[in-house]
Amino acid sequence: MFDDTDRRQFLQLAGTGTALSMAGCSALSNHGGDAGAGGEGGSGRATVTLGVQPDQESMQQLQSEIRSRIESGEIDRMEAQQEFRTRRMELTREAVSQFRNRTGNVSITVDDTVDQFGVMLVTGRPAALVESLGFEEVNGLFPASVFEEARSQAEGGTAAPGNGTGTA
Repeated sequence: MFDDTDRRQFLQLAGTGTALSMAGCSALSNHGGDAGAGGEGGSGRATVTLGVQPDQESMQQLQSEIRSRIESGEIDRMEAQQEFRTRRMELTREAVSQFRNRTGNVSITVDDTVDQFGVMLVTGRPAALVESLGFEEVNGLFPASVFEEARSQAEGGTAAPGNGTGTA
């Protein structure tokens, strides 16, 4: 119903969710070779891109509200699309914030964010990164290179990248 160009462009950039999730998992196992056995300083930590999304109930409520406003003549389709994009971005930022509030429990550091796409560059133990997939707002782990591609696309677009703060 609504133009989802920014998100669609990012998804094209990132590829399909299933393939990237698998690539993200292999990025965890291949990071630094045999990190637990002394590879890459023996730190046993990996850096990956983590994707988050607003909860589905909030998105459905947003769509329903905007659809009602269109039907009542309060706004036209162009205004509806703009409002949908803006409010979806707010919901995505809330999901990023929600994840940041949880990271202390799973030993993950948020290194940087691109809020408009709901992606974060995160570092942590592979087990903690995989554990984060159980969080409601997390929709996948991707190779770290996906974050740089998202940042480049965000800088070239109209919205600014994430806040770039160090730890959560």
